[in-house]
Parts: sequence; C-alpha cells; structure tokens
Amino acid sequence: MDAQARAIFDKYLHTYSRIPRAKFQAADEIARRDRICLMTRPLFALLLTAACWGQTDNAPHFPNQEGDYTVHDFEFKSGEKLAELRLHYTTLGSPTRNAAGHVNNAVLIMHGTGGQGRGFLSAQFAGELFGPGQPLDIARYYIILPDAIGNGKSSKPSDGLRTRFPHYRYDDMVKADYLLLHDGLHVDHLRLVMGTSMGAMHTWVWGEMYPDFMDALMPLASAPVEIAGRNRMFRAMIMQAIRNDPDWHDGEYTKQPLNGLTAAEYALWMMTSSPLQLQKANPTHEQADAAVVKVRQAAEKLDANDMLYYFDASTDYNPDPMLDRIKAPLYAVNSADDVVNPPELGILDREIKKVTHGRYILIPTSDETRGHGTHSRAVVWKNYLLELLAESEPRAALMDPANQNWKQSAPAVYRVRVATTQGNFTIEGHRDWAPLGADRFYNLVRAGFYDDSRFFRVIANDFAQFGIPGDPVLAATWRNASFPDDAVKQSNIRGYVAYAMTGPNARTTQIFVLMGDRSRQDKDGFAPFGIVVQGLDVVDKLYSGYGESAGGGMRGGKQAKIFEGGNAYMDAACPKLDKLLRAAVL
Repeated sequence: MDAQARAIFDKYLHTYSRIPRAKFQAADEIARRDRICLMTRPLFALLLTAACWGQTDNAPHFPNQEGDYTVHDFEFKSGEKLAELRLHYTTLGSPTRNAAGHVNNAVLIMHGTGGQGRGFLSAQFAGELFGPGQPLDIARYYIILPDAIGNGKSSKPSDGLRTRFPHYRYDDMVKADYLLLHDGLHVDHLRLVMGTSMGAMHTWVWGEMYPDFMDALMPLASAPVEIAGRNRMFRAMIMQAIRNDPDWHDGEYTKQPLNGLTAAEYALWMMTSSPLQLQKANPTHEQADAAVVKVRQAAEKLDANDMLYYFDASTDYNPDPMLDRIKAPLYAVNSADDVVNPPELGILDREIKKVTHGRYILIPTSDETRGHGTHSRAVVWKNYLLELLAESEPRAALMDPANQNWKQSAPAVYRVRVATTQGNFTIEGHRDWAPLGADRFYNLVRAGFYDDSRFFRVIANDFAQFGIPGDPVLAATWRNASFPDDAVKQSNIRGYVAYAMTGPNARTTQIFVLMGDRSRQDKDGFAPFGIVVQGLDVVDKLYSGYGESAGGGMRGGKQAKIFEGGNAYMDAACPKLDKLLRAAVL
C-alpha cells in the first residue's frame, strides 16, 4: 500500500480497535462451540455455513429483513427456462447514495454449497464483522445475503420439479444475484463482493462478468481454475453415490436414497474438515464413532436431487482464461489446512499474477483455523478485510466526483506507467507545472479510472487522446465533472501531456499526449502537467487510421456514442483502436 492507502487502513484499524471485545462472543466460548459442532453436526464446510452455524443461540442479534424477488422467464446457460425464479435474500443496514445518486455502501456476501444467506448471522462471522465499529458495521454498510439458485429458500429442485428443474451453473447463479441486486433491490454498485467456498468461486465470476460493478472483491477458500483432480473426484463420488443408490429412481424417489446420501456426506465431511480440529474434538474412539453416527443422522435431513444439483453446478466453472478482466482490487484468502484447496498445488501463487490488482493471502494452520471452514471464522482474516477496504477506498470514490478523495495532493513529482496494446509508456507528472491537473490525474490513476479504455482519437504526428471510461455508467458520472484551470507554465510540444477542454475551466478527465508541436495552444489555456519520459515511440505507434471519425474532440460534439456505449460501442464501430490496458502509479 502507498502512504495514502496506509493512512486509510490505519483509520479503519483504529476504529475497530476501540470496540471492547467483551461486547462480543469470547474467543474461548467460540472455540468451545466449534468443538461441540464438530461432534454434533456434519462438517458441511463446503457450504457457506460452517457446520456449527445452525446453532445461533449464542450469536449476537442484528436487525435484518428477509424477502423474495421473482425473476420472470429466466433463461439459463443451458437454454432451459423457468417461468418464475424465486430469489430469497436477507439484508442488514440501509443503502445510501452519493451525490450522483449511486449506491455507495452495498456489500454482497455469498454462501457456499448447500448454504443460505442467514448462515452468516453467526457469532463467528456477524459477531466479528457487523457490530458497531467493526469492519462491516451495519450502521455504515448495507449487507445483502442472498440464497443462491437451488439453495436455501430460493427456487430449487425439491420445490416440486425434481430433475425437471433447469440445470443451473455458477454463471446462472451470479447472473441471478445481479438481477436481484440491480432490478430487485435497485443497487447499481457494490462497495464489496465477497463469498465463502462456492460463494468465493462466485466472487471470481462476479469480477469477470461485471468488472465495473464493484470496488473490491474477497474470495475466501477457493481457486480460480477448472475444478479437477481430487476436488472434482470427491464431487463425482458424491453424485455417483446418490445416483447408484437403488432408491434414487432417476430422481423420482418416494423416500430419500439414504445410503447414497450418507456416503455423500461421509466424502464431503472428510474432504472439508480439519484433521487437527477433528482430533481435538474426538480424542477417543467412542467419540469418533459417535461423530460418524451424527453425520448419518444429518444425511436424513437432506434432499438427494438438491444435493446432486449443488455439485453438478460447478462442472464448467473456470474463471482462469478471463482473470485479466477483473478490475477491482481482489484479495484471495485461503488457509494452509484447506484440503479442498491445498496450497501445495501452487494454483493461486500462479493465477493471482493474472489479476491486475490481485493479492494472495495464505493463512498458516493454527488452533484458530478449521480447514476449509476457516472461511467462516472472520477473526482469522478480518484484518485483511480492513486492508482491502483501505486499498480500495480510491476506487470506491469513482462513482462520486464530489468525494474528498479527489482533493488529495499528488507527490511533487510522480510517474505513471501506461500499458497499451502497443507496449508501455511512462508519464512523469509535475505538480509545480499544473497542480490541479497533476492532482486529478494522479488520483484518477490510483482509482483505476483509465483502466480498460480506448485511445479514441489519434491524429498521426499530432496527438493521442484518451480518458473516457469503458463503462458507460462511470463515463456519465464524470462527463461534466470539470475543475478549474491551471496557469500555463510549459509549452504544448512533443512528449508533453495536458487535458482536453472546450473552454475555460472545462477540464474533466480527457487527456492528450502530444506527438507534434501544438505550442499554438499555449495561449488558449492548455496547461501541460506531465511529460512522457519513456516509450514515446509507443505513443507514435497507436492506431490513427480513424482520425477524427472515431469520436473526435470535445468541441466537435460527436462523443455521445462513446459515452453512452462505452467499450462495447468502440470495439464494434472502431475495432482497430488501441486499448489502454492499465495505468498505474510507480
């Protein structure tokens, strides 16, 4: 983190540290309850809910609301349709909006396989995160806990359709959650997307399907690759155990195929548990045998078709090829004792490098970890959540040009590397040349404003212009966010960088890099704030074949389609335009 992000993190940490621990469940009591749960319930930790979350007697109470939203004629990835798709949800807190009218405090938290949103209302999760002064204090944040398709109180096979229920995939589940938020709850932006296990995998998918919709992402206990190897094998074992039970009858059973469900639970329990915690909870053979009996008893409460659909849904999950689409800061958190996502495979060490603002955090095995179920013990990883919220604060300000973030001063001299489809070039900003212009560019770059946009106006041997975001919502938010002029202290000659504008005090976000001599513009108030110190030859190579026809300058009045259509319009109308992949402060 840079100095400004560190200051924000310190603010978050200081706020949290003022809350007395006595107000919440003591650590030894949580540990005691965890030990009981390991003995009395199946460790269905692939689910969002750790096994003990069903016991909420000792959990703090947080005011919450439940509701249902119905999506009509929902079309699944398979082409199947459902006339009415019911999506159940739980919310805490209330939405707030910035000056531009966009929701700025919504947090989406997604559960694991077979879980439900209310599973998060536990001492070890909500009790560590949702209280006064805590990382996701519901007095500040609007928390949304959906039940995914096929889970909880949302539409699922056991409602009556059985195996005639559409075969949903993770992409369908994320799409449905988006519709719930955007159309049902009227949330047009998310401060944070996070999830556990299956919900963590959905977090990766969210980042790829809706990259401009969130400020930060935190997948807990997952890997962003195709499910293969032992992970797929135990899922296949679960599905085969159910289908091979004579009582299953191709899903038209009159009684649950208990032998198949029990075998499935055994496989799931052993795969997702922590050897250390199981040994501590069951130190004698009598206790171990009793725990196994409890697993079979728990299997009696399951529905076979629902369970088949749970695990079949992950069949085509594979975010790996599109990880570079993720724009928001992402912290991937796993634990070393997670057998479902064992660190020795080296998957996240490799894959996180493909995420522009990605970080991989591996939590060592300890008395606090619970194997795969560590994802639900917020005490273990909540400080990383604070860091993520701090790091993503600039991005969170993107939807609010009036945010105080934009008034921060840039360093006296700073460098920004601009990655393009032609290579990289580096801009050196100077506050003493044009302080207001240098500050805005610095802060916009830190927030990721220019990432994944287009050089929409390139005139050979003259200039290259960029600065309209690829997301139409973000572009509209900043379209008229002008700021005052700076005095002209440098000349508009080759290599210098300045703002495009239509007149006095009309600069917004659009930048041009000079490839020729435009010193005639000095008298018109175009104040350079920076200079290309490396890679000017890269700028010279940017595609210029469209000239003014790709959108033209601000004065020409032809940029409306760019603002309204974003990258989708530009890529269709002018496919040869070069891309600005990422701008980053060095």
